[in-house]
Amino acid sequence: MQKIVRDTIEIVKLEELVELLEKKEKPSSYWGIAPTGPPHIGYYRAIAKQKDFIDAGLKHIILIADIHAALDDQKAPWDEIELRSSIYEISLKKLGLNESVKYVRGSSFQKSEKYVSKLYKLLTFVTVKRATRAASEVCRMKNPKVSELVYPVMQNLDFLELDVDIAYGGIDQRHIYMMGREILPKIGFQRPLISIFTSPGLSLKGKEKMSASKKEGRLEVYAPAEEIKNKISLAYCPPKTVEGNPVIELCKYFIFPRVSEFKIERSRKFGGDICFKEFSELEKTYLSGGIHPMDLKNAVIKYLIDILKPVREYFEKHSDMLKVFEKE
Repeated sequence: MQKIVRDTIEIVKLEELVELLEKKEKPSSYWGIAPTGPPHIGYYRAIAKQKDFIDAGLKHIILIADIHAALDDQKAPWDEIELRSSIYEISLKKLGLNESVKYVRGSSFQKSEKYVSKLYKLLTFVTVKRATRAASEVCRMKNPKVSELVYPVMQNLDFLELDVDIAYGGIDQRHIYMMGREILPKIGFQRPLISIFTSPGLSLKGKEKMSASKKEGRLEVYAPAEEIKNKISLAYCPPKTVEGNPVIELCKYFIFPRVSEFKIERSRKFGGDICFKEFSELEKTYLSGGIHPMDLKNAVIKYLIDILKPVREYFEKHSDMLKVFEKE
């Protein structure tokens, strides 16, 4: 229970989750990710949460929402969604989400007669206003397409068709799953749609979430070592501040879960090397001013280069795949 609920913003509803865990021996959960722009390390909080679900013994699915990626104003062109989906799945597996996880492509079931029939029924219960609200924080919605309004309805139908107990997402997904709690019972779905939300990963520029559409604030998971060094060196990292600090968040959610010790190398003049076993120790020391932001960044660079190595090495050998993201 503790691993499932930690570092969350909201659980809808907590009492339903408690009841589920008491009654069901091995509940199931899922996270859907649309393969739009280049996969980046802004997913660090989401990846940490997947590990929590797996470690808690849940039966976990990662949905590569390929059709959704095209429905969202063709962020992924129709003729590219298969390749982009492969890149995302490979990247996530190379980052450690390769055991006790089932990967499913949306297109493997969203074209079936059974699914489409249910979708038609659901669409008759959703107003344009309600669908717009649900899609507003997820889809582009610059000049809204009908497909962007269908997007959130399909996302809730995915929950039903995957036959899971818990949906996970960033807090920007909240409107979608709240709509699901309203509309799914209209087609006979009786179980509660339990949803767990976390904050999105921060842009390296701070103050907003990392987005594939904003190159200056993102770091691709397959980035060369030199690019990791350059981007982290320029990242927003105010001294004595952990709130809204993307470098600190990378330590907490992306690095510490993967290492037994976090070492910051410094010259004797500046106190010498310092090691941390727990993130809370690092946080306390940084807040007190005991760590200079640049020393922290240098350590993060070292660990990121190492952690991202499997992804980087794979795509160095399969670089043709990444041409799909050249203009992004």
